Amino acid sequence: MNVPGQSSSIQMQTLDSSRSFSAGVGHDGPGNTHVPEVESWDIHEMAQNDEEAGLVSRKPDQRFQRFHHRDLLRRPYSGRRDTRFLNPKDGRPTELVVQSSKEVLANKSGADWARKSIDNKGSWMFRVAHWASADGASSIARWLPACAVLAIVLLNPFPVTTETRNNGFYEPVPYKDWQYPYDARNRYENPPYKGAPSRPLIGQIERVSEPAYLCLAEGMEMINVQQWRKENGTYVALEYVMVSYTGQQFVTDNDKNSLHAIGQHAAVAGGVQAYWLSCSCLGHTDSEQEENVWRISDVIRGAFKVVIAVAGPVGEKEVGEFPVKLLHEWGDRVWTLPELLLSPERDIEIYTLNRSLDSAQQLEQCLNNSPDQIDRRNFARFWEDESIVGQLLDHYEGSVILSPLELVATALKCLGRRHTTQYLPGDLSYSLMGLLRQRPNARKDDSAFQAFARLSLANDSNMLLERLICLLPPDPYAPWYSFEDHWDASLWDVYPRTQICGIGDNDTIILDGARAATIRWKSFKKVILRKNLTVIRRIAVAALTIVSPVSIFAIFAIVVILAALGAALLALCLIVLLLSPWLINKIYLGKVWNAQPWFFGIEGYAPLSEIETKLFGADLGRLSWSTTASSLSRHNLLNHNEFINYCEGQDPKTDPEIHARIQRALRSTESQEKIFTLVDTYTMTATLFAAVKPPVAVLACGEEGGMQRALLCSYDWTNNTMYRETVLRIETPAYWRMSPIRRVRLGLQTRAKMG
Repeated sequence: MNVPGQSSSIQMQTLDSSRSFSAGVGHDGPGNTHVPEVESWDIHEMAQNDEEAGLVSRKPDQRFQRFHHRDLLRRPYSGRRDTRFLNPKDGRPTELVVQSSKEVLANKSGADWARKSIDNKGSWMFRVAHWASADGASSIARWLPACAVLAIVLLNPFPVTTETRNNGFYEPVPYKDWQYPYDARNRYENPPYKGAPSRPLIGQIERVSEPAYLCLAEGMEMINVQQWRKENGTYVALEYVMVSYTGQQFVTDNDKNSLHAIGQHAAVAGGVQAYWLSCSCLGHTDSEQEENVWRISDVIRGAFKVVIAVAGPVGEKEVGEFPVKLLHEWGDRVWTLPELLLSPERDIEIYTLNRSLDSAQQLEQCLNNSPDQIDRRNFARFWEDESIVGQLLDHYEGSVILSPLELVATALKCLGRRHTTQYLPGDLSYSLMGLLRQRPNARKDDSAFQAFARLSLANDSNMLLERLICLLPPDPYAPWYSFEDHWDASLWDVYPRTQICGIGDNDTIILDGARAATIRWKSFKKVILRKNLTVIRRIAVAALTIVSPVSIFAIFAIVVILAALGAALLALCLIVLLLSPWLINKIYLGKVWNAQPWFFGIEGYAPLSEIETKLFGADLGRLSWSTTASSLSRHNLLNHNEFINYCEGQDPKTDPEIHARIQRALRSTESQEKIFTLVDTYTMTATLFAAVKPPVAVLACGEEGGMQRALLCSYDWTNNTMYRETVLRIETPAYWRMSPIRRVRLGLQTRAKMG
C-alpha cells in the first residue's frame, strides 16, 4: 500500500503527541529574565554565624550565596537569603522578627525567621489604674499603692495623643518593581530589541481556510493544496474528512497504514475527495510541522466531517458491540477533546480495529462493517466529567452560550483532567488555544502558567486572571488552573479591582491597581482610639494634665509666695492623685468609635483575652473573632433575649478539626503549614489563618459577596516578588483605609511550594 508522508520527519504518533512545537518567536531581548547576582561569602565566617544562630540545617547553596536588592529609593542592599519585609518606616528590606505564642516558642517548630514573645504594649498608667479598680475587696488594698505609683508617673505631663498615624491609614508597603516583564500587556514596556525601543509584537497565529496538505482518496497521495490548485486550475475548496485518533492506540507502521485506509474509506463514503491525518499532513519539514500544528483547530472547522479511529492493545480479545473503553481512552487525551467540540456534524462515525485478528483481517473487518455512529452529545457519558463536557457541547451547538469567562474556565477545567505526552510545558494552554479566537504564537520557553497567562491576556476573557488570583483553593498545593474556592465562589462572583499589566519570570504576574498594607509582626504598637469626649472625660484629661505643673507651683508657693495658697493647691493635687485610678479609667474605658488602622500578626493561636491584654493593657471585650474571613473562621447563631438571628464569630479553637491543625503546626517543619493570627484594629477583629510563611503584606484585589478579597503575601527580597500565602475576606471599610501600591510582581504559589 502506498502510504503518503513516508519522507516526513514526523513519526507515527497520536494526535495529542504528534503536535510539534513552534520554533516560533522565543524570548528575546536583554533584561527579560531576572537572575539574582550571586557572590561568595567567607565560608568559615558564615558557617560560624549559622552555628551560633542555630541555622546549621540550611542548605549549603543557600548559606553561602549573596543576593542584591534595590529598594524604592534606589538604595542597594546585599546579603544572604533570609526572610525579610519592606519596612514602611524607611523602605529597606528588614529582617523579619515574629511575635509568637507561648506554645510556638516552647515547641520550636521549623522556621527561617526569628521569634520572640508577645510584649505588653498597653499603657502603664491604665494597667495600674485597671489593676487598682479590679472587682473585689482586694481593690481597696490596691488603691493607695496604685495612687503612689501614678503620682510618680504623673510627675511627667499626662500624655494626650490625638495625632493620627499615616492620616488614618494602615501602614503602607514601600514597594517598587524595577525589572522588565517577561511579556507586557503594552509592548512598549518590553525591553529594547536590536536597537528598537521595544521588542516587536510576538504576533498571532493567523487562521487558514484550508489545510496546507491533504491526502487524496484516489491513490492515497499527499498533496500540497495550493500547488494542486494551480496545477488543476481551480479555486474551489477541496472537501475532506478529518480522522481523529490517539497515538496511545496507534503505534506501529501497520497502524499508520490502517489509518490511511480508514481515511480513504471515510472520504469515499462521504463523497469527498480527500482526508486529513496528523501523522502525514502537517508537512515535510520541521518548520512546516511547527507552523501547521497550531492550526489543527482550523482543519477541524473546515472539515466536511470528523471520524474517529480507535483500537485496543495488540492481541486483545473482541472489544464488544460498542468500544466504550476505547472511546474513553480516546477522549482522555488533551488534544482530542477540541476535535469533538469543533466537529461540524453531530453524528460522528467510529472505526474500530479488532486487535484479536491479524493486521489484514482486522482492517478488512473494520472497513467492511458499517462504522458505528454516535450523536456527539452522547460522548460526554464516556468520561467522569460528563456534566462539564456537556456544557461545552451545549455552547458549540448554540443551545446554551457560555460567556468568554465561562468558556475559558469550563474548557480549562475539562482539559486539566486529561492527559498528554508533554512536548512543551504549555501544552494545556495550547490545546485550549484552538477553542478561542485570538491565538498568540507559541513559545518554547513558556511555562504552563506563562502560556495560559499570555493566552488569557490576548483574548477577551473578562479579566479571568484578575479574578483567579482572588480565589482560595481548598487544597494549598492545587495546580494554578484550579478554579475551586474555599467559599465556593465562582470566577464570575469576584469583581476585580486590579489589572494584570504583564507576565513575569518564574510564573509571576505584574499586578497594578491594588491597595496594600503592611502586617507588623515584631510587636504590637500603641493604638490611638477615638472615643466621645464627654464632660467627665474632658475634666479627667484636664485634671491629669495640670496636676504635675500645679503640684510644682504649689510647692513653690508654699516656700516663696503664700503658704495658704500653696497648701490649698497641693491639697487639690492630692485629691486628683487619690482619684487618679478612677480618672484614668474614665479616659481609657468606654466605647471606641474609631481606631488607628493596624494589621498585627502573631504566630500561633492566641486567645482574645491575651491579645487584648497585650494590646490595650486589659481584657476589655473590644476584639471579636471574624466570622468568614479565612478558611479557619467559624461563626454561630446568637439568640439571646432581644438579639435574634445574630451572626457572631466563634473561637476557631473550639472546632476539634482546627484544634488538631493548631497542634500539628506546633511540630511542623520549615516547609509545612503553620497557624497565624491576624489582628485588625480598624475593624476590631482577629482572624486565625493557615500559611507556610508569615505574610508581610495585605493586597486587596477584588470584592465578592459584600467583602473584599485580600491576598496575604510573603516577600522574597532576592527577586523582589510577593508570594500569595492565603486569601482573606475583609470588610469593605478596611479596603478604603489601605494605600495604593505600585505595580507588584506576584507569585500565586507559596515560596515553600516553589522550592
